[in-house]
Amino acid sequence: MSTGTSIVLPAAEQWQSGLMDIEHHLIVVGYAKVPAMSASRAAHEYLAVSLRIDRRTGQVVQVDSTAVTGLVREWIAELLLGRNVTADIKPVIEQIDRNYLGHGAGPIKQAIIDAWRRYATQHRENES
Repeated sequence: MSTGTSIVLPAAEQWQSGLMDIEHHLIVVGYAKVPAMSASRAAHEYLAVSLRIDRRTGQVVQVDSTAVTGLVREWIAELLLGRNVTADIKPVIEQIDRNYLGHGAGPIKQAIIDAWRRYATQHRENES
């Protein structure tokens, strides 16, 4: 046990707990081509937005992206954490339009839309 209020599971229990999460989570990745005039093009030709989604609820529980700066990666995560991928994506896109001024806005929107679409396609296939 560690000190304070944190509880540290023994390695075997952490592994078992992780397996339970893996069964309930789905990784969905959306992609978009980065424009040539964007500074981030030097690092990546494509922007990827990776979402860890709780299969039971459709809720985004973890977010990562290949955005070049930590600030933008954190902003994308804050924007998407807790969102439900079965809900309308329009409010997310509107927030990007209002709050992100830069060449990366288009690829960010497109990568998120691509992830939403991939989830919807997989979800429909699993229901049939």
